[in-house]
Amino acid sequence: MTLDQDEVTERRQKADAPKTRPAPSPAKPAHAPAVVHKKQSLFGIYLLLFLILAFSAAAGFWLWQQNQQLRNELYGAKSEIENLDHQLLAADVSANEQGQTVEQTLKTHASEIRKLWGVSYDRNRKTIAENGEAVDLLKQQIKTLKSDLSTQAKRIAHQDGAFSDLEAAYNKLLPTVAELDALTKVLGDQVNSQEVKLQNQAAQLSSAEKTLNEQTGTTQALGLSIESVTQEVNRLQKQLNTVEQKANASNASDLTQVQQTLKQQQEAIQSSDAFRSQVNAEIIRLRKQINQLMLEQQLNAQ
Repeated sequence: MTLDQDEVTERRQKADAPKTRPAPSPAKPAHAPAVVHKKQSLFGIYLLLFLILAFSAAAGFWLWQQNQQLRNELYGAKSEIENLDHQLLAADVSANEQGQTVEQTLKTHASEIRKLWGVSYDRNRKTIAENGEAVDLLKQQIKTLKSDLSTQAKRIAHQDGAFSDLEAAYNKLLPTVAELDALTKVLGDQVNSQEVKLQNQAAQLSSAEKTLNEQTGTTQALGLSIESVTQEVNRLQKQLNTVEQKANASNASDLTQVQQTLKQQQEAIQSSDAFRSQVNAEIIRLRKQINQLMLEQQLNAQ
């Protein structure tokens, strides 16, 4: 720290001056020191300027560091952007290659599907044609069977008239039986028993008539069986006429023969019912086969 030239001169003058005691003034005491007027120092200003310069230098250094940091970050961002551009280009190229690969794969699959469809159609075409022919054949068989059933229905209607004639003959037989009962007690008991049996047979014949009317189908064998029944009925009617003509000469053996004939007639009717059940079962089986063939044809068409 240096002193100004004025301060040095002033101090020298004070040192050279004689040391005399001035007279004490009335206003001030004799022992009061002399007042020295000093010049104001510039140290504070220099210190302030130094602090400002130091702060400015520190601020400049800090700004330079921030600038360098921002520049480095900018360079890093540019590098990342370039890397992203390269990655996007690579991804675009890869996506194009994958798209071409997928398109080629789809074309290959479409070609294979067309080939498989053609092979499947060629393989199943014969089967479909055979199934169609089988269905047509079954339809023709069903049509023929319906025609046969219609014919059998007509025959059954004709047999209905024969049953009516048999019932009329039975009604005619009742007075004759009553007369025979009046002639002899033993023969009357037998005739009464036969009458009860004949009534039961009439009820069975009526039930058989209803069953035959409800029947939807039968076969030629059933027609032959019914014709056999008709012959038995005609034969029975002839026997009844013979019994009526020979009422006085009839005996227990004739009545037993009539009873056996009616029993045979009942067995023939039961046999016809069993055969009708077999025919119905066969029709149901044919319908199931037709439905199965139609279902297989639909599946092959799909």
